[in-house]
Amino acid sequence: MLPFVELGGVRVGTHDLFSIAGILVGLAIYYRELRRRGMLDERILFISLAVLIGGGIGGRLLLAWEHLPAYEDLGTAPLTWVIEHSGKSLLGAIVGGWIAAVVAKWAFRYTRSTGDCYALAIPVAVAIGRVGCLLSELPLGTPTTLPWGVSVPASAAAAFSRCPGCDLPMHPSMVYEILFNLVAIAVILRYGRRVPVQGDLLKAYLLAAFVFRFLVESVRGNEPQAFGLTGPQLVLIPLAALLVVHFVREARSGLWRVPSAPPPVPAGVTGG
Repeated sequence: MLPFVELGGVRVGTHDLFSIAGILVGLAIYYRELRRRGMLDERILFISLAVLIGGGIGGRLLLAWEHLPAYEDLGTAPLTWVIEHSGKSLLGAIVGGWIAAVVAKWAFRYTRSTGDCYALAIPVAVAIGRVGCLLSELPLGTPTTLPWGVSVPASAAAAFSRCPGCDLPMHPSMVYEILFNLVAIAVILRYGRRVPVQGDLLKAYLLAAFVFRFLVESVRGNEPQAFGLTGPQLVLIPLAALLVVHFVREARSGLWRVPSAPPPVPAGVTGG
């Protein structure tokens, strides 16, 4: 475990370091794609800022019910302590960023689709951020007998107030998410430009990511909240359902239908 790193004599949380690195790399990819498409202007800068702010708020609030004690200490405990113990949700960041983008676009009367500009940036940012999770968070996952189970020293587990199964080899659930996003990056780079509908590349990635995250939650070690499901799983069900409805509607309307090839021109016939 490596919860902290020293940078120029300053102690920095490993999770925060990789999270910031992921955001910066993701933003660089996003703006490169905006520039490639000729979409950089003053309005898109303000919309992007709104997405960052919305993502930050959503990342804290979506699963806030799982960390209510930290919010009860707001006003009495140091703000840094509340921020550190109030939970962080990647799903919340995505939802908050999406809502902020919709509101900001409406406010600026911006009608162009920018979703696909995030399609490569998000999996790259997530893969980098999950490295920080892998190095600094416990439990890594539920206990496993698989050969790639990861064990941690008892001293590392003792630093966490809750670490079920940390005395046994654990599923490296963060590694699973890193590998998923690396595969997603390769698929997007190879086939992304074949998606015929603007904005659907990002939606396709999100649907795949939501389904994968729902499945990997079974080995992450999070406590069930209701119906035997964890908090993220409860959030993922409606999010994935909305995307499924979106793609079903598009399939019925024929937006993804590939046009038939024109009939061959008979030999000896030329255009007039």
